[in-house]
Amino acid sequence: MEYNSCGILLTENCNAKCKMCCDSRGRVIGKTLSKEELKLILDNIKECETIDVVGITGGEPMLYPELIEYIFNYDYGRNVGFTIKTNGFWGSDKDKAKKFISRYKTKLKNLSFSYDEFHSEFIQLKNILNIIEIADDLEVNTEIVGCFLQNSVSPGDIINQLGNYAYKTNFAYQPAIRTGAAKTSFKNSQFLKIFDLTKHEPKCAGVIGKTILINPRLEIYPCCSQVIENTILLMGNLAENRLIDVMDNIKYNKVLYTIFTQGFTPFLKFLHNNNIEYPLKLTSTCELCEFLFCDDWFLKLLKEKNYFENI
Repeated sequence: MEYNSCGILLTENCNAKCKMCCDSRGRVIGKTLSKEELKLILDNIKECETIDVVGITGGEPMLYPELIEYIFNYDYGRNVGFTIKTNGFWGSDKDKAKKFISRYKTKLKNLSFSYDEFHSEFIQLKNILNIIEIADDLEVNTEIVGCFLQNSVSPGDIINQLGNYAYKTNFAYQPAIRTGAAKTSFKNSQFLKIFDLTKHEPKCAGVIGKTILINPRLEIYPCCSQVIENTILLMGNLAENRLIDVMDNIKYNKVLYTIFTQGFTPFLKFLHNNNIEYPLKLTSTCELCEFLFCDDWFLKLLKEKNYFENI
């Protein structure tokens, strides 16, 4: 799989009062990328010519305007677009927000806002709406992303709060995944289990976005799923490895190649044939990665049974 985008987790800070961390990884360490670390990441991205979109996320990246400016103005040697995952607090100053979006409107591919019942206590919706209005006037795409539980605030409730602004932005809704801080904050029965593996083919959602993730510890993961940092799928570290080499290693990794090209079906059949139970009801197929790669038990089983030699 050729990656065309790279997600940079700028900081691991998030609001500790919130029951569900911004990215649900639950690893709130407070590490933020330094200018030197960021330069190392961008130097590596420049070398990987297939990457033409850089996503900035993690905690609240707009708290670090100097780092954002550095990312946007770095010389990649080619046209690179940018996305930002933000809570929109900076929309309180409409003049500053307009200056920022106007300056980078040709580079900004998307502004993505987190807003749902978990964020509404800490975020003023008016600030997000201010940015949506400015972005709409400047023809910059925006979206609001919400996560939802069973028998709670629904996507329709959030759309109603948006009012007429719902026509000016995209709205992406997804069930809250039982991982990270969410796992300890809510009962299992509260999570929406929309995937039934007896009916639905378990494909890898990461193939759609084709986004590699680099976090503030310079660790490299093969996708940007909420569960990925809770697995052993750590593919390298930019302190020791070149990104272009790591991407090659991912491309030729037999386990990941199977998931990327065939989904999880071959491995689930393998588990079934070896009388190993696995969850049938899921919020997201990403939960299968957390199940299979929470530690090295599955990789050991593949090796013990000579899985790749026998197919």
